[in-house]
Amino acid sequence: MSTADGIATEVVTRLYGASELGVLTLTAPGDAHPRVQYVGAELFVGLDDRAQGVAVTQGDLPDDGVFHDALRAAIAESDPIPAAEDGWLLIEDESAAAAALLDPARIVAAGVGSEPVVFALARRAVVVVDAADEAALARVADLAEQLFDDGAPLVSAHPMLLTEQGWGPFPWRERHPELAPRFERVLRLFSVRAYDVQGVALERPDVHIAPAKIRVLESGVTTTFATWPKGTATLLPVVDNVIIADPAGQLSVTTMAQFLEAAGDAVVRTGLSPARYFVPGDQPAAASA
Repeated sequence: MSTADGIATEVVTRLYGASELGVLTLTAPGDAHPRVQYVGAELFVGLDDRAQGVAVTQGDLPDDGVFHDALRAAIAESDPIPAAEDGWLLIEDESAAAAALLDPARIVAAGVGSEPVVFALARRAVVVVDAADEAALARVADLAEQLFDDGAPLVSAHPMLLTEQGWGPFPWRERHPELAPRFERVLRLFSVRAYDVQGVALERPDVHIAPAKIRVLESGVTTTFATWPKGTATLLPVVDNVIIADPAGQLSVTTMAQFLEAAGDAVVRTGLSPARYFVPGDQPAAASA
């Protein structure tokens, strides 16, 4: 990355979700971690070196003033976002989307509606709809599931509502209870994908990294579950249900809340993002062999 008068040049804005940054605290800690600005919900904006295509890190821009100057310069040079069509705005240019999140006047000017809601589903799929447009919100859920099925890298399923104070959470459960099952499913799909990515970074021989998995009930409700090999040291994801597999091959199922209550102080919430609990025990059988 080059600099001029202390301000980074040739940089473009980039989107980050909280789960990706959580993984990067493991794989690129300290000065190697991307330098970011919090936007709202689970979203952050950082910078990429345009020529090298790599993230601008905390080590590259340790000074707050220089970083924010670089952000402003990148926003000023970013491409405009398209206009909304029939209450639907899909931004496929990541740098333009990131710049618009930091300069919400661009989103207002796009003409989505009086209450813009942003879903940063993927880097090249940032959707803006009006908070009252139920059909558009259902369409967002369709797109989110499509991106999951396609295996696309995901950013966040948590929407943000533009208010007079800036970006805030969108209370979709209260505003659109009839869509709750759709969005609960999307949240779980995105959660499982985030745990998949995190699991690769966490892999180690002395602890079982329990994957989160999807189960659709006969009622059509989407739930998540993880399996704890009883007696084995495990990093357990936050899921709806925990399957306990004892050494004799017997299986039992409990809710996550019940599992944590029964475990008491023995199980500790870690500082990982996405969140996991450490369940103490022996090394996994393969590691002990």
